[in-house]
Amino acid sequence: MAVPNVTGIGDVLMYTRLVEEVAMRHGRPINLLTGPIQPVDGAGTVDDEEPFPIWRGNPFVGKILDLAELSPESMALVNASHERHCHFGHIISNICAEYGVVPRSIRPSLFLTEDECREALMKLSDLPRPVLCLHPYGTSSPKPAHPWCRDEWHNLVSALSTEVGVVEVGMHGREDKGLPTKRFCTTLREMMALVWASDMFLGFDSSVAHVATAFGKPAMVLWDPVRKSEIDTEPGMGPAAFARWSYPQNRNLMLLGESQGEIRRVALNWVRSVTQSIGAQY
Repeated sequence: MAVPNVTGIGDVLMYTRLVEEVAMRHGRPINLLTGPIQPVDGAGTVDDEEPFPIWRGNPFVGKILDLAELSPESMALVNASHERHCHFGHIISNICAEYGVVPRSIRPSLFLTEDECREALMKLSDLPRPVLCLHPYGTSSPKPAHPWCRDEWHNLVSALSTEVGVVEVGMHGREDKGLPTKRFCTTLREMMALVWASDMFLGFDSSVAHVATAFGKPAMVLWDPVRKSEIDTEPGMGPAAFARWSYPQNRNLMLLGESQGEIRRVALNWVRSVTQSIGAQY
């Protein structure tokens, strides 16, 4: 099976569900034709990133053949085919439909090793539980003048300072909003493990939100429809972004018309509700 390796980490993650479904249908691991991950502008990766971080450890994957090396022209064709499917629903369903597959769940399929999980738990061991994983970044995050670009994140973290431990993930050296949080310089898989080791996730629509959903973490995802319309310039894509990329199992909030910290109050109540539901004390 040929799968893309470009655009964004989230785009590649969407194909993990297809691979699992096809492997289960045939009763065997699937060999992949793809290239080393190459998100636009290197977003979410580091200089020494391993070539296939999203696929490592996946029991539904057999061999991975580097199509970018074997046939760059073919790799370009595979990448060009992405987003040409019918956009009737969530992008996982859209992709699977081309193979006659109805996905058993709408979430990516990711796997970590024991060592990766253990190391992530140790990194967070000095934080009080529950641990909230924050990702206040992303391509579709608001512009600097928006309160949720920076100020509301500071207000949120300040309000939660005595209630939860907070770990922040983002592109080290490229993304920093000066929040009083725990941060690490990580590879993509190390970031994934930190999300796994956290108790809940809160952030913008991004690859990190997809990772949190893959691991079944309680997740609140913030959406800026204005930025979506600016980024997805192809007619209809901006308005369709929410239907294509949001997960019904997550708490999804639109950043539209807020004037008095309404979204922050909803977020605080959600964090406290999750804390109570998992039996944590604060």
